[in-house]
Amino acid sequence: MAAGVACDLCRRDQLGMECCRGGLLPGSAAAGLLILPDGEEDRISALPDDMLLQILARLGCARAAAHTGLLARRWRGLWARLPEFTFHHIVPTHLDATLAMVARPAPSLLDIQFNHHSLEPARVSSLLRAAAALAPAEFVLCVAGATQSDPVELPCFDRTASIKLDLYHVSLTLTPAGGFPALESLHLENCHIDVADMLPLCPRLRELWTLDWSSDSVMIHSEALEDLAVYATWQIRHINIVAPAVKTLYLVAHYGISKEFILSFSAPAVEDLTWKCESQAISYRFGVIWRMWSLTFSFSTCLQPFGNTELASNSNSVSLQSQHRRIGVLSLNLETNVHVGDAAMAFEQVIYRFQVIEFSILELDLTQRGHVYGAIVLYLLGLCTSIQRLKVTLDAYEMGDACYADCRCDQPNNWRSQSISLINLKEIEIRRCRGQDHEVDLLKILLRCATGLERVTLRFSRKYPPSDRGLTEIDGILKAYPYVKCNIYH
Repeated sequence: MAAGVACDLCRRDQLGMECCRGGLLPGSAAAGLLILPDGEEDRISALPDDMLLQILARLGCARAAAHTGLLARRWRGLWARLPEFTFHHIVPTHLDATLAMVARPAPSLLDIQFNHHSLEPARVSSLLRAAAALAPAEFVLCVAGATQSDPVELPCFDRTASIKLDLYHVSLTLTPAGGFPALESLHLENCHIDVADMLPLCPRLRELWTLDWSSDSVMIHSEALEDLAVYATWQIRHINIVAPAVKTLYLVAHYGISKEFILSFSAPAVEDLTWKCESQAISYRFGVIWRMWSLTFSFSTCLQPFGNTELASNSNSVSLQSQHRRIGVLSLNLETNVHVGDAAMAFEQVIYRFQVIEFSILELDLTQRGHVYGAIVLYLLGLCTSIQRLKVTLDAYEMGDACYADCRCDQPNNWRSQSISLINLKEIEIRRCRGQDHEVDLLKILLRCATGLERVTLRFSRKYPPSDRGLTEIDGILKAYPYVKCNIYH
């Protein structure tokens, strides 16, 4: 391997990393072999190859391992027999020749990262072919970017189980001869490929992460996939997922969903699921404009004990019956005084179009800017009457304790006389509240409507603690519900 091949930026990064810094030798040491003091014996070089390879492997850097050959002839060429090869902060000039020196059998890891160098598509394709020829068990390639928009060929990796590619908006095309028979994990970041064409070539693929999905349709059909993550950078028109073995699914529609959105989803074995969708919906019905920025729906399946314990015969051991419980969480992010959005899209349309119906926790992140927020909270609760836990987090508004006197945020104010059936609601938590009159009124309604309520937690703002009158009024309200456990934090 050629020594000292690095640009100024690469060398600066090398000096900042312990493993790479170990391979940067001063000129005097690189000029010749290591000279030992008189009578000193080089006992390390006398060790067997296996032990020397273990020493080189602990360096964690192929460059540093190669540079040990400048210290003693005994070490020359040993680096090429390492089980793992990591090339970080390098220039691509001599990499092809370096990879040609790697000895067989196939390495367990080939990790190449160009942090400051862009490559032409043909050069990236050549690098992928060289890596495929080595057939590493795990392959990682990170390139700062391609200099042109031509597609890059992804060759057959017939013995590679894991591939991670970060190629900065590169389009990949397949050379399907042989396919990817051993591939179990594929991570694509800042690059994209036609997954519909890819999946039939990967019969053992268990994990697929694609973090730059540049299409308005998410079409994934796979019998083997167990872990799926899709980050879509286009507005989504159609989702069609059929994955009977998937246990973990994460999907982000970063630019939201179109008005013609269609969802077709079949994953009966899923245990952890997250849908996250950006939203354009705005509403004028609460006095001031409210904008819904995003919706996130997630659920996870956990094992919880239930029923009575049963003592085993003739022993003191205890066995617990258990059941799997699915916990669903709907999180909404909303903000006032945002005038850009789609007034034709109602909040309930955003919620229901993702088929979000089974959840027990509602989390509201409200940037209310000092405005009254009781009406919008009750409206969203009316859409989600089956929830068991409500958590409201308010912003750290600093321009005063309330909005200006003539603000319409409390018009119409008939929300104070509302009644909603919240028989399943067990717990309420409000963060950064201030004990203002409209907050006290909201608490009254929640206590009245949630007949099965068990716990109320109020976490007051640190910068704006509640007034003595507000605390006294809250204390009096809570005393009227002695069966509700109350936690108040200043």
